[in-house]
Amino acid sequence: MKRLAIVTTAVPPSASGQARVLGALLAQERGESRHLFLSDQLQALDPGEAGFGVYAALSSPRFQIMRTLGNEHIQRLNNFAGLVRDVWARAGEIVAAVKQHPVQVIVGCSGNPFDLPAAAIAARRLKLPFIAYLFDDPVYQWEKGPYRSLARFWEKRWAARAAKVIVPNEVLAEDVRARVPGTSMAIVRNPVALKQIELGKIGSDRVAQAGPPPSAQAPWTVLYTGSVYSAQASAFRNLIAALERAEGRFHLHVHTAQSEAQVRDNGLVGPFVHRFDHLPQEQALMRQREADILFLPLAFESPIPEVVRSSAPAKVAEYLASGRPVVVHAPRGSFVSSFFTAREAGLVIDQPDVEALAQALTRLSEDATLRAHLVANARVAAKEFGVDRARAAFSAALGEVA
Repeated sequence: MKRLAIVTTAVPPSASGQARVLGALLAQERGESRHLFLSDQLQALDPGEAGFGVYAALSSPRFQIMRTLGNEHIQRLNNFAGLVRDVWARAGEIVAAVKQHPVQVIVGCSGNPFDLPAAAIAARRLKLPFIAYLFDDPVYQWEKGPYRSLARFWEKRWAARAAKVIVPNEVLAEDVRARVPGTSMAIVRNPVALKQIELGKIGSDRVAQAGPPPSAQAPWTVLYTGSVYSAQASAFRNLIAALERAEGRFHLHVHTAQSEAQVRDNGLVGPFVHRFDHLPQEQALMRQREADILFLPLAFESPIPEVVRSSAPAKVAEYLASGRPVVVHAPRGSFVSSFFTAREAGLVIDQPDVEALAQALTRLSEDATLRAHLVANARVAAKEFGVDRARAAFSAALGEVA
């Protein structure tokens, strides 16, 4: 593989989904010093794990040219000019780091408004190929305001420089290509290790044989692992209403790094909702394999509906590989709902319908044949996210870059 400089908000090894994807793609070269990782979030690195290469710290953005000004219009210009200045300053830092640790390709990742344009500018200065790696929509992941304006301003510029644009799914590829026609795209799914897919077979017989809980003291566990935020909030509210209709037959367990107060602020409140601390990755996978039902939500009401449409959460592959039945509650036309529907890999409720969601939970709890059918299809679909396949697609994209 070519030597890479990867400019990213989250570097492996750390808990972020973006960092986990990068780590999975580069794990075979772990411990080597050939790749250069650049980020202003190096403090999130897991000190208990070995590194993936050479790390260079980027300075934190300053956001404004001068201190806050009273006039609204002048302040808007102040903010925008500050953000542009931050892009150019970051590009200079990337150039300096690459001169100390030469690479063959510069990869800029989505995640903030600075890294993609700064990496493209640095690549031009160094006369190196540039690859854009989009984990989310690089424009619409920001609510209306200076960040989205800046991202929209820079998109055509870094896209014109990109030798390749990597995305995790077809929906995001379609959205980006509509805005910047002629872009050379490559799809690299957010991967899961094949050993996890095999582990997903553990418990699959239990899914097929499980019956309804014997009493109200043994409710079915509906599990969600990960962050809870606005891009999921309305779907969680629908689930909580469905749990209340079921009168305690199902309980939602949420494992997250967010505090009890943060979870409540996102609407996860009720007698059948239980928040637990974040689990390390291996423990989270085990917990998924122990749950009765896994819940995959995306919001029907969101300030960033375009991102919801193209979102490809890292947990999609984990859930498919778990050997447990999945309930997807996400808008029609989104990648998540379309993928699970096409492959019959889960029960999909693609409208904000509380009654339909409650019925889906009840069907799963009562129909062992349905559970076994969904699990079998999910196990096949999980192979699309196999890490070997993702690495091959990533290497192919790199190989096409002169």
